[in-house]
Amino acid sequence: MQITKSDHNDIPAILNILSESKGDNLTAQQREEDGFTQGAMDAGMLATFQSGSGVFVSRDEREGQPEISGVAMTIRGSLAKHGAAQAAYNAVLSSGAAAADQIFLYGPVSVRKAFRGQGLLTKLLLHICHALKDTFTLGVAFVDKENHKSLLIHRHYPMTEAGEFELNGRGYVIFSFEPQKVLAFYAGRT
Repeated sequence: MQITKSDHNDIPAILNILSESKGDNLTAQQREEDGFTQGAMDAGMLATFQSGSGVFVSRDEREGQPEISGVAMTIRGSLAKHGAAQAAYNAVLSSGAAAADQIFLYGPVSVRKAFRGQGLLTKLLLHICHALKDTFTLGVAFVDKENHKSLLIHRHYPMTEAGEFELNGRGYVIFSFEPQKVLAFYAGRT
């Protein structure tokens, strides 16, 4: 397995992973238990993410063929211009936890079903923390309250529940983390 920043050649595979993980074909209970990716993404938005702090992908082999097994997006917080991303960024910014130019947004993150349960999310998180630790002091993620699996995963990591907000009738939990502290927490454990 290898983790790298993605490029324009990876756009179709990333969009496919994100589409598969939306869970639109699942029942409400299955979405709760399996998790889902929130929001919508198109090639233009993805290219914007790629040109900034980056979209990171894990590359594995399945049945002898190379495949992107997971994806984790990041973007400078100040670039969030709408929706839940902007609400989460604004909440953390107003808390004074970090200066505007020191905050990055983390997510969405998704791992293909065939590669789940192998610690891939942790590896992606650690890679991102290492890659961005000299540029940003705080990462921020937000999770839909109905996404119980994602909430459990985020609560497992050395992250702080930094607040909650509602938008368009949906509730979200904000998680924040310092890349240096995440790296220190996992030093010698992985």
